[in-house]
Amino acid sequence: MLLVAARCRVRPDHCQDFVHQVDRIIPVVRAEPGCTRYELHADVFEEGLFIFCEEWESQKQLDDHIATPHMQDHFVTCAAWMAAPTELTIYEVSGLQTVVLS
Repeated sequence: MLLVAARCRVRPDHCQDFVHQVDRIIPVVRAEPGCTRYELHADVFEEGLFIFCEEWESQKQLDDHIATPHMQDHFVTCAAWMAAPTELTIYEVSGLQTVVLS
């Protein structure tokens, strides 16, 4: 399994455009083969910083996701809104443990 943290820096004047655009693609991405998690989070301390938290079953499925027409369209649509290039950090996971804190 792969965990992906994709850091997107969006110009503050386009944050709402970005969120609206992402809202449109999330259901489509979540239905893709191999996607087990796809969420967008906004940093509460840094305006314009958004982080996608993703889980993919394999590198091939992540690569296929990035190459889909809807993602290529998404990248083109959002390009003018970005303050910096998107940075992906990819973690290869060999095991998981769930801990519940109360």
